[in-house]
Amino acid sequence: MSQPVVPAPELYRFDRLSTDDFEPATLYEAWRAAAYHSVDLLPPDEELRGTVKFVRGKSGVFGSHQGSGYQTVFSREARSAGLGECMVIALLADRRVALEGPGDARMIAESGSMALYDVARPMHYHWSKGKDLYLLLPRQAALEAIGGALDGLSLPLERQRLAPFLRTQMMSLEEHGHFLARNELASMLDATVETALLMLRGITQHAEAGAELLTKGLYASAIQFMAAHYPDRDLDPVMIAHALGCSRATLYRAFAEHNTTVMDALRELRMQKARRKLEAATGGNVGTIALACGFPDLSAFGKLFKARFGVSPRDWRMEIERPRALVSTNGNVGV
Repeated sequence: MSQPVVPAPELYRFDRLSTDDFEPATLYEAWRAAAYHSVDLLPPDEELRGTVKFVRGKSGVFGSHQGSGYQTVFSREARSAGLGECMVIALLADRRVALEGPGDARMIAESGSMALYDVARPMHYHWSKGKDLYLLLPRQAALEAIGGALDGLSLPLERQRLAPFLRTQMMSLEEHGHFLARNELASMLDATVETALLMLRGITQHAEAGAELLTKGLYASAIQFMAAHYPDRDLDPVMIAHALGCSRATLYRAFAEHNTTVMDALRELRMQKARRKLEAATGGNVGTIALACGFPDLSAFGKLFKARFGVSPRDWRMEIERPRALVSTNGNVGV
């Protein structure tokens, strides 16, 4: 059966269509062509009843569906037909949708939820009776805003800071859009699209800020753990990462952001502890101090100490003890 020809909607014109506008004999094909801009409508299991409102702009499409339950798919055939070059923010005002994705992936979005969906992914949507609002965004712009592809079947948006504002804009467009002059409608639709993209960009920025805070906190926690366990000669990145509940890769990244490595930081901490012990424990055995600071090899400790402070451990202590001896001698003379 050939698909009825439906005129392309004009930009920034608020259109309303109803299943009552079409002859029953051609209803499915006509509704399929007129009411669905990014996915394909499957033959219904029940009587097809509904209304759609939509407005197409230069940078996006806003619309709403209300009526009986239905099913849509995105497939290779849909891609060949030129569909799918968009991502959609769906606001389920009064309906739910069950999704079936590749690899038997499944999820259900409940009434009241708002989420981002990648229309270009092969997907089977089961829509219940009710009402939903949607905003189609240019695919490339949306992908750039979120920093790449979706990890799952959808990206929930309810907790985003701008979500209440976007929800209000979409509901206002649906309820009052048909009263607006074309220039007013253009301004409102473009503003809604920009709000959506701004919200999506904020997700990436928030994630990056959270990751930065995480690595800063992880670095501080690792240094604190090292300070408490530096005498343990077996202390290494594996032990530290396990104690902090992170992977070694994450631990390495935290230290790399501070222009150092885990072992360099641990070595420096041990060196400073050894230096202070040498200064405090006059006459103490250098080997004992080295062991107490996590250096089991006295020869290696001596080389590392000299490379760090310019003199051997014994010479360092002698330089510290010499001024003390002078003070002691001068003090005795004055008695």
